[in-house]
Amino acid sequence: MANEASTAAEQGGGKSFFRELSSAAAKKALTPLLAAAATAGTSYLTRKSAEIWQEDVLPKVREKGGGKAVAKEALEKVAGRLSGRYAQMVSGFAERLGDGSESDAGRAEEAGADEAPSAKQGSKEQKGATESDEQREEERKQRQKRRQQRQRALQKSAST
Repeated sequence: MANEASTAAEQGGGKSFFRELSSAAAKKALTPLLAAAATAGTSYLTRKSAEIWQEDVLPKVREKGGGKAVAKEALEKVAGRLSGRYAQMVSGFAERLGDGSESDAGRAEEAGADEAPSAKQGSKEQKGATESDEQREEERKQRQKRRQQRQRALQKSAST
């Protein structure tokens, strides 16, 4: 009878061992499959979201006058649902965005009005560019000099 009790215990322990072994083997076998499925799902979602953006969202944003117009409209809706100081803040943000549906002619007029200052800025930028080029060249020479010093020090220490 004692032998029968130990045999039953061994058999029960053997079953749990095999269960653990098969569970570990299943995990090892399924891990690469799950990783591949996650990668495939991610690439599908990325592709599909770009497609939805191009076909559905972008045309509607363009219809409404661009990103600024959409943002302004959204801020105005939010301001309408808020009250007090927060509503004023959000309305202020919406006003800062401007009309959002500005025509190309209006943009061209603004660009023409700012033309003289931009010409002055261009000459300043060129002057700044030459100064920065000179500074870059000086820094490059210093780096090259330090490199040569390190190489000499290495050669000197190697010969000693």
